[in-house]
Amino acid sequence: MLGRILQKRKISTYGKTRNFKKSSGYIYRSCSVDYRKLAKITKYSKGELEALHNHFLRKSEGKNQLSRKQFSDFIASFNPDSATDGSIFDSDTDGNINFKEFAVGMSVITESDDVEKYKFLFDLWDIDGNGVLTKEEFKSYLQSTSQIENKDIEEKLLNEIFASIDLTGDGTVDFEEFRKGIIKQNLVMSPKVSSVSAKKKYPFVLGILGQNITLNKGDIVIQQDSKKEYFYLVKDGELELKFNNLLFDTVLGNGDTSFIGEDALFDTSGKHYYDAVVTSDTVSLLAVPVSDIMPLIYHSHTGACDLLTKLGNVMVERLTKDSYLVDIGLSKEGLTDFIQRKSSLLSGWALHYHSIGIAGKISIAPVKEMGTLADLSVAYSPGVAEPCLAIKENADKAYEFTSKGHLVGVVSNGTAVLGLGNIGALASKPVMEGKAVLFKKLGKLDSFDIEINENDPDKLIDHVVSLEPTFGGINLEDIKAPECFYVEKEVQKRMNIPIMHDDQHGTAIIAGAGLLNALELVGKDIKDIKAVVCGVGAAGFTCARYFMKLGVRPENLITVDINGVVHTKREDLIADPDSYLHKVAANTSLRTLTEAIVGADVFLGVSAPNLLSPEMLLSMNPNPLVFALANPVPEISFLVARQTRKDVLMATGRSDFPNQINNVCAFPYIFRGAIDSKATCVNEEMKFAASEAIALLARTSTEHKFGPDYIIPKPFDRRLFSHVSSAVARAAIDSGASKQVDFDPEEFYELK
Repeated sequence: MLGRILQKRKISTYGKTRNFKKSSGYIYRSCSVDYRKLAKITKYSKGELEALHNHFLRKSEGKNQLSRKQFSDFIASFNPDSATDGSIFDSDTDGNINFKEFAVGMSVITESDDVEKYKFLFDLWDIDGNGVLTKEEFKSYLQSTSQIENKDIEEKLLNEIFASIDLTGDGTVDFEEFRKGIIKQNLVMSPKVSSVSAKKKYPFVLGILGQNITLNKGDIVIQQDSKKEYFYLVKDGELELKFNNLLFDTVLGNGDTSFIGEDALFDTSGKHYYDAVVTSDTVSLLAVPVSDIMPLIYHSHTGACDLLTKLGNVMVERLTKDSYLVDIGLSKEGLTDFIQRKSSLLSGWALHYHSIGIAGKISIAPVKEMGTLADLSVAYSPGVAEPCLAIKENADKAYEFTSKGHLVGVVSNGTAVLGLGNIGALASKPVMEGKAVLFKKLGKLDSFDIEINENDPDKLIDHVVSLEPTFGGINLEDIKAPECFYVEKEVQKRMNIPIMHDDQHGTAIIAGAGLLNALELVGKDIKDIKAVVCGVGAAGFTCARYFMKLGVRPENLITVDINGVVHTKREDLIADPDSYLHKVAANTSLRTLTEAIVGADVFLGVSAPNLLSPEMLLSMNPNPLVFALANPVPEISFLVARQTRKDVLMATGRSDFPNQINNVCAFPYIFRGAIDSKATCVNEEMKFAASEAIALLARTSTEHKFGPDYIIPKPFDRRLFSHVSSAVARAAIDSGASKQVDFDPEEFYELK
């Protein structure tokens, strides 16, 4: 075909080169379309037009144009309720819609401002082109966006809406009535593809790229280990998902998670990890080629990125079914296979998540108007001199005139990042950005991540201390032990803003809250229990010390590290009199975890996978408390622990099991309360107050029943903000860490 070639293509985007293929290994490309010129009039990017054109060529079988009849069928394929002969797309009235006409029309629908969208949609449903919509035409538009299943209710509602918009009462609606009406009624303008949120921008992406198919009961849509070419939206019907022939999920059509084949976008294995089998009489699907969606994603198309995010969330939820698969009989080999696939898929999604759209997880947004010269004259020179002079005279004015009073620095040198070890400052940045996002999302505090390429503790301290003018508080993060203890102590000594190394204290505060509640449930006194802490790094050491401050007797607490029980006669401790381990060393003859765990009431693990065996668990006292916090694989599996002892009360660091010990329940609110009260440090009283407030929220929840499976509030419990922040601020004032005399935390956080 003259002017067209069928070839392999590479799309280069922002320094990345990707290969995109159809199942045959090739895709269409037209040499006759100037994407750059077309981009200027359509508001699509060059890359988006390339991807859209590829799909258009496939729909037109390489002819680069559709007849009005073909176009009408094409529109109906993703919006059956829309009635159009394509005349409004056919700008040259030659009876055909070419790609340029198609791109301009779709741009108006999906990318233009609201007035253009309203006019385009109005013309789309104005079948006879007379400039007004009849009642039937208008109802056809409303039905294309309706989510109502009951047709009688839908009919009644549509009649009422039409009556309220037909301002003249003449039985027709002109453009102005139509525009005002859909604004007033907040009606959805996107064609109906599924019941996904109207706020999302991916329905049109699905509609443009998808192909409708109908299958019958028993048909296999996806076969485990088959090649990944499509993902699907389930519009109607029901399917079962199976891994190794074990049912682990059911998908119903027309739901917010009604997608299958989502794994096609997230790893490089090229094979699906489950079967998808039709169980209803028929199922209606929208099949979307992976080769068509990926170029849009790599060009940061808003709708495509929204869709990728939705599919990622659906996949993550499905992958948490591993514990259920174990429960229903998945073999050890099958579980190993599932975990490997899960790891690969989550890795792929994590990389997409951080790269789509604007790279990373944070950006800066202005909070004052800055659109005119008048704004500029006060935001910058000369007006900005006034707050500068005020702060020079009174340093506290910085909290009034700058962001200092709601700004936290997240500082790391990358020497102990998660379970990755010393990966360096730059590689730690995704973690620090994530911490900054959580400060904003949960604590309503702004945050900058500061990665410092410095391993010398004294030089690192100097760097951190120099940041005091900028921040209202400093969250130290992922600094290895034992240096972290020295760094935190010296930094706090030299600074007059709150400092906290969250790896130490965040874990201890949440574990402490869980301990208090768990002991109440099993009826044990903290002064009488025997506790074993496995792992004595930053978190484990601080947890052990914190447990003793909460009431555990030092002689009843045993710590264990890679060299065995930490005891006073250990050679490495004798050789190093300055070792921090002396503070938790026990005078005992016990030498191993196996020996130490016998007769224990509490096990706290912040160490490594599978260190607590079922036999060790059986040797503990009745109603044992096991906090196995190694992540992602705990010291003992939740399921294994429950199968071993029915009386065990279990907590982990994982979100897919009950009682997740998660620092996110503490650090946003500790800093919120500390900064709001202008505390100069985070002292022990403030930490105890946080633990007690968190524990109380679990005991008084109206949404969850306080018990063995709920001893800690969920991370997104909205009560944490006001109750924990208030308790911390009150403790700061009462303990003297804050000199505020006119600050009432309970009133400030609206608890009165």
